[in-house]
Amino acid sequence: MVAPRRTPEDAINCLLVQPEFQASNFWNLTESAATTGAKTVAPPLGLLTVAALLPQHWVFTLVDLNVRPLQDAEWQAADVICTGGMIPQQNGILELIERANRDGKYIVVGGPDPTSQPDIYNNADTRVLGEGEITIPLWLAAWRAGNPCGQFETPDKPDVTCSPTPRFDLVDFKNYLQAGIQISRGCPFNCEFCDIIELYGRIPRSKNVHQVLAELDRLADLGYRGWVDISDDNFIGNKKFVKKFLTELELWCQRRNYPFYFTTEASMNLADDDELLEMMKRCEFRFVFMGIETPDPDLLAVTQKKMNSMKPIVERIHHVYKHGISISAGFILGFDSEKPGIADAMIDCIEETGIMVAMVGLLVALPNTQLTRRLMLEGRMIDCNHQLLPPSDNIYRLENAANSDNTTGGLNFVTTRDRADIYDDYRRVVGTVYEPARYMARVMRTTRMLVPERRQKPSLTELITMGKALAKIAWWMTRNPQVRWHYWRNTLQSLPMGMAKFEFCQSHMAAFMHLGRQSARVGNEMQVGIDFAKDVATYPRSTQTMPPVERPLLPMVSAGCELKV
Repeated sequence: MVAPRRTPEDAINCLLVQPEFQASNFWNLTESAATTGAKTVAPPLGLLTVAALLPQHWVFTLVDLNVRPLQDAEWQAADVICTGGMIPQQNGILELIERANRDGKYIVVGGPDPTSQPDIYNNADTRVLGEGEITIPLWLAAWRAGNPCGQFETPDKPDVTCSPTPRFDLVDFKNYLQAGIQISRGCPFNCEFCDIIELYGRIPRSKNVHQVLAELDRLADLGYRGWVDISDDNFIGNKKFVKKFLTELELWCQRRNYPFYFTTEASMNLADDDELLEMMKRCEFRFVFMGIETPDPDLLAVTQKKMNSMKPIVERIHHVYKHGISISAGFILGFDSEKPGIADAMIDCIEETGIMVAMVGLLVALPNTQLTRRLMLEGRMIDCNHQLLPPSDNIYRLENAANSDNTTGGLNFVTTRDRADIYDDYRRVVGTVYEPARYMARVMRTTRMLVPERRQKPSLTELITMGKALAKIAWWMTRNPQVRWHYWRNTLQSLPMGMAKFEFCQSHMAAFMHLGRQSARVGNEMQVGIDFAKDVATYPRSTQTMPPVERPLLPMVSAGCELKV
């Protein structure tokens, strides 16, 4: 272990490093970002918050490896190196730890993956786990007492009303498609496969309205305009607070002349609250991501996501469109009790809802989730070396995350259906919904259904950037014979519909620049998976061929979707 040369009271040079996300990821829309001159999608909100929580007399340097490489001089000048992130960034974090150990630098890690799997990061000098508002002070106090190394954690959850405004001044927003804020943590639902409730709890904790508006003021005062993502685990986890916030946000937008438009993530019951949808529309919410997961209501019940089946999915999504809000969604293959024919049902659901950006993925048993604990006891987990683990209540570790794409990196367990069939279904769903003609037709259908209102006023700089982006999109589409005719047909049809629909149509056609390539990659990877499952794997292809386990199985999970009051 390497101890820092100074104390927290000194003028510390703190280097904050955001590890790289792999390019082969549904959400890494680098091609679309490039049309606007951006390098990647979003700045590292976690590290910006960490910078605000550390002593403000420190000197901070933020390097996002998704934007630019780290300079040797920045590395050598650092007294403290802070990094961390999620599972797809695991290898990048470990590389930074290895380099720090080799060079005798003091390195601190934190974030979701180190919190879930701290043992993987044993070679870091310090592991600050959980939420920084409550664990960073523990680390700093120990450092002042002469013990800066080790692991700092607590089972307590912080009061997020004490969280400071992130250090937005540390980034150049020209490198990003969007800015981000967070107004709450936690989700009231109890989905078996989700790690959000394990990390942040089932009681949503919200910042106060004044606090959130101060963050938006800071962004606007720095000159930022455009897309702001509210990156909550579930934006409507606490509806009472959200409605209070939206009331004040509308007034704020009016006072500031609508500098931003918003996106967020919410559970599907958003579609059942017209008052809330209207409030979001008036505040210029344009897109919402929803975890639909599967069109099969029986599977939704088993996975404890029954709220998605309470009303027809297609009806609910179309209802949201009437309020001018577009939906992107997540779908998952590989659930227990999944039936043959699920691929056709999923394709039909995506087509009928008109969801253009559908993140279709394979189920992954994440560390410390209800799903993983059940599968461990059932003896169905597969480790990173493709070996079947014996029944156990030990903690499962998800390592070697270089290829842990949040879509193709799943099925790390013995499935109830033949896994080769699941791989084939996955390949067929992605290949079908992102087939060029089908995708472009879906864009046009949803453009017609959407009833948008635009209040956000682009600046002259934004208009110039949008014009350049439109030219780049048109050039790329025209050069591509797969989409050329479909692009110009949609362009000509959307022009008379008004600028809001035209812009919506163009932005979603631009997403195909990445999604089309991603779907081709999925097809290739799934063929490799099918060949491996049939010819190489030593673990069973399904539970039907699995030897009996000595340990009794856990009882089936509740079919309800319990809410914590």
